[in-house]
Amino acid sequence: MPLTGRDVWEAIVKLGLMSGPYDPRTNRYCENAEKIAGLLNEVLNRRQSWLPNLLETEDAMRTWEANAPREYVLRLYKFLNQSGYTVVGIDAAIDREVRKRKSPAAESTVRKSKP
Repeated sequence: MPLTGRDVWEAIVKLGLMSGPYDPRTNRYCENAEKIAGLLNEVLNRRQSWLPNLLETEDAMRTWEANAPREYVLRLYKFLNQSGYTVVGIDAAIDREVRKRKSPAAESTVRKSKP
């Protein structure tokens, strides 16, 4: 969800830097808040790896689950179950992948540190 000039203006007002109503047509500071919001949106869209993709994906899934009609969520669970996915199986697969990813990295670190 992109930031708006009003969002930036409300933050500026909460910080006590400015006061007054939000009206970018008459208040040049509000107009600057619009420009700041645009620049912030550009930076946020670049995503510069502030959060790993995994966290962003998990957050998106949680948001979808919270906002989707319950029927859709249950249909997804039903589909996954019919496809052979179980909670225990998924947990085990995640653990295996984590171990696979960690073990070569740990070994290479040890090799580099030895003389």
